[in-house]
This record gives sequence, C-alpha cells and structure tokens, in this order.
Amino acid sequence: MKHKYLLLFTALCQLLMWVLADVALADHPQTPRARADTGRIENATPASRAALMAELTALPCGITPADTKAIIFRKIKNYLDRYQPDAAYPEDRYAKAAVDWALKGVLAGGYGIGAVLVDGRGHILHGAYNRQRQTGRSDLHGEMALLTDFETLPQFRKYQSKGNFTGGGTTIYTEQLRLYTSAEPCPMCFVRVSIAGVDTRYVTTGPDDGMNARASCLPPFWYQLSQKHPVAQAQTAPVLRQLAHCLFYSFML
Repeated sequence: MKHKYLLLFTALCQLLMWVLADVALADHPQTPRARADTGRIENATPASRAALMAELTALPCGITPADTKAIIFRKIKNYLDRYQPDAAYPEDRYAKAAVDWALKGVLAGGYGIGAVLVDGRGHILHGAYNRQRQTGRSDLHGEMALLTDFETLPQFRKYQSKGNFTGGGTTIYTEQLRLYTSAEPCPMCFVRVSIAGVDTRYVTTGPDDGMNARASCLPPFWYQLSQKHPVAQAQTAPVLRQLAHCLFYSFML
C-alpha cells in the first residue's frame, strides 16, 4: 500500500513540474531557446528494461535481445570506433566525442553522460564523464566534472581569468568556449554552464530532468544569466542522439 502511494506521489510531482514549466514559458514568450525545445519528441524515458532493450536492438550496432551488458557496450564501442562524422550535420564531430565520453563513463562503472569543451578554433580541449558512482561525489555530473577539471588542471591555466561570477561579464574564461554534452543539462549543470559563460550544445534531450525548456522556472537573476549564452540541441545525426539516449538510461540494464 505504501508503495502504491509512493508511485502516485511521484507521478503527481512529475505532473506538477510540467505544469509549472508550461506556466513559466508563457511568462517569457520571447525566449527563443524555450521555443526551440518545445517540440521535444525524440526522447522519452523507457518504461522498463525491455523497452530500453527494444531501443538498443533498433540501433545499427548489431545488438540482440540475448546480449549481456558487456556485449551490448562492446558492440556500441565497435560502432562508435567505426563511425565517421556526417558532413550533413555540422556538429556531428563534437556530438560523437561527447557520446564517446558517455560510453567511457559506463565502461568505468558510472552513469552514461559525457561532455567535451571546444575552443574558438574547433579544437577539443578536454573531455570528461559523470563520476558520481566512481567517486561518491554528488556534484560530479558530466558537465560539472568537465568544468571542474578544466578550472583546476595545470594545462588549462592559460584560459583562467579573474572572471565575474555574478554575471557582469560574458564568460569567466579568457576566450569564448563551447561545451558539448551527451545529455541535456540538469538544473545544477545548467546553472554551472551559465555561470561559466560557455555556449552549450546537448545531443539528447532530458524528458525528466532537462533544464533548457524549463529555464524560465529559475529565479529572475539566474534566468537572465542563463540567457547570455545559447543552450540548444546539437545539430547531429539522429543515430548519435539515440545512442546518447540509450547510454543515459544504461543503468536500467
């Protein structure tokens, strides 16, 4: 009986979150980022392990329903190792790099979210994956781990500036950078990229925790800060979006 009430409470909370998001978006009708994400259709939380397996077997990786987790991840790795960025999608190279890091996170025993940081010349500066499970750190989501590394590793000191963490400047780094993440940033990561002042692109949307379409739910200061730099879905091949989606939910396997 308690379990039944818990499920009902969870469902009501999710419904309330969507209602609040719709109301908040109506308060900011001129927000281009919010409008761009209202047609989120390619991503939905799998209802069960069987549903996730159906999505995995639909991928062009040769996965079968009888495959173990180890075999599934090996087949995904083999596919990604052979994958050539699609010239029809200008951000395919960086989206693939983020998905590669997501897979590395899964193979390291963690969650399947990865991210890379790119400079103005298109060079990938650094990559990282979600390290919550591996470290016991609640804050080390993919984007958080990437920016924390970037701000502490010696090789990146040339990008450090005094910065303005209260939103007075455009970025806290010495040049404008772009972050590619395999999954839409959650509220914590969304605020972190806003503070850092990086442009952000995500491969797959987050139906339950993605913050981009819900940005106007933030307090006014944080909402305005988040609008200084675009956060949008990457222009990338559909197969990479689906791979990112499946890796995000790989903990269900």
